[in-house]
Amino acid sequence: MLKVIKRDGRIGDFIPEKIKTSISNCGNDVNLHLNQKKLDLIAKEVEDVIVSIRGKDRKTSRYEIRGVITRVLKDMGYSKVSYCFYEDK
Repeated sequence: MLKVIKRDGRIGDFIPEKIKTSISNCGNDVNLHLNQKKLDLIAKEVEDVIVSIRGKDRKTSRYEIRGVITRVLKDMGYSKVSYCFYEDK
């Protein structure tokens, strides 16, 4: 399972639900409702990109996850959400 290096150095599980919640909140901030299917697709793409870079049983960082999310959102046509997500954290 993919692991995340947290800010304080601890290692935790990669939890796609956290990504979906953050993206949904940013979507709401820019008046764009993202339904569950879209959120699932975005989170899956983010996970796939990270796994392709790090491997399934490797570690990634919060910083890398944010960068991948920003890129995936832009690539999927959600530039406003991407900008909000990047500026929010």
